Amino acid sequence: MENPIIKKPPSSKLEETLVSTFPRICTDCGKLTNKQFLLTKPVLQSTTLNEFIKNTNTSYILAKLAIEEFYEGELYLIFTVKEAIIIGSLLLTLEDAIIKENADKGIFEGDCTDAFKEFTNQVCGMLDNELRPKLPKSIHLKLTSTALINKANANTVLSEEALNEERLILTTAMQIQGFEDGKFILSISRLVGEEFFDEVIEENTKKFKGTILVVDDSKTDLRIVRKLLGSEYKVLVTDNPNSALSRLQKDHVDLVLIDVHMPDVNGIMLCERFRRNAMSHSIPIIICSSSPTQETVIQAVRAGAKDFLVKPFSRQTLIEKITKHLLSSNVLLPS
Repeated sequence: MENPIIKKPPSSKLEETLVSTFPRICTDCGKLTNKQFLLTKPVLQSTTLNEFIKNTNTSYILAKLAIEEFYEGELYLIFTVKEAIIIGSLLLTLEDAIIKENADKGIFEGDCTDAFKEFTNQVCGMLDNELRPKLPKSIHLKLTSTALINKANANTVLSEEALNEERLILTTAMQIQGFEDGKFILSISRLVGEEFFDEVIEENTKKFKGTILVVDDSKTDLRIVRKLLGSEYKVLVTDNPNSALSRLQKDHVDLVLIDVHMPDVNGIMLCERFRRNAMSHSIPIIICSSSPTQETVIQAVRAGAKDFLVKPFSRQTLIEKITKHLLSSNVLLPS
C-alpha cells in the first residue's frame, strides 16, 4: 500500500534548497555504486512518521542525521529494506544477479549492513557540503545511527514525540541503472525546516486563527513559541529586532510577541517603533520577560504594549492572552 500524501505544501525555499542538492547526490552516488544514479519527481508532503509508517506494510531502514551548530534537530534518510540491500551490495561490488536475489530474499546483514551505513554516511557528507553555503546560518550534519523501522517496532526506534511531530517528507523516484525504481526519502521536522529560511510552509487546507510575529534573540524560545502556537496560528519568527518591521511589509500580522532583553534594540524600544509606524500602530503587542521588574512592566505599558507575560509561560496562559487581545481587535469572533 502506497503512503498517501496527507498534506501537500506549496513550493518553498526549503524544498527548492533540498532539491538543489540532488545533482551532487546523483553524481557522487553514481561514483559510489558504479551505476547511473538519478533522483526525479520530488514530492513534498506534510505528515508524521507515525502516519507515514502505519499506512504501509513495508519495513524501512532509517538513518538519523543530527543537525548541529545553529540549527538543532534530526534529518532522516529513509529507504526500504530492499533498496538498502541493493545499495549496500553495490558498494560491495557484487554481481547484479546476486544483488537482485539477495534483495528479493530480504537478506540484509553483515557486510551489506556496514556498506549501507557507509553509503548513508557519505550522503550525509554530501548534504552537509551542499547545505552549508545555501543556508543563512551555520549547519553541520552528522550520521548518528541506522535502524530497521516498521509498524511493529516504531515505538522502540523513535520516541513518541519524534513519531508524532509534524514533519516534512521529501520523496523522489530513485533510479539505479539495472534495477527497479525505488524511492529516496528525506524527512525533517516542520519546525526545523521552516527555521532554515525563517518561513512558514503553508498547507492549502490549513485554516489559521491568525498570524503572530514573535521577536526574540533566543532561538530556543522561538522554537518553544512556535511549538505552542503552530497548531492554531501562523507563527512568524525573527531573532533580529531590526528586521521585525520589515516583516510587516511582507506579511499581515495580527499580534506581536516581543522579548524585553535583546541586544542593540530591546523590546521596549521595538514596541515604541511599532507604535510610531502607521502599519503597526494598532497591532496588539505583548511584551515578554524571564526576569521582569515593576519598572519594566510600567515601561512596556507606556511604550504601547497591551499586556505582559512572564517566561516560562504555559500554552494555556499564552493562548488565553492572545485570544483576549485578538477578540478585542476583532480578529477572533466570540464563540
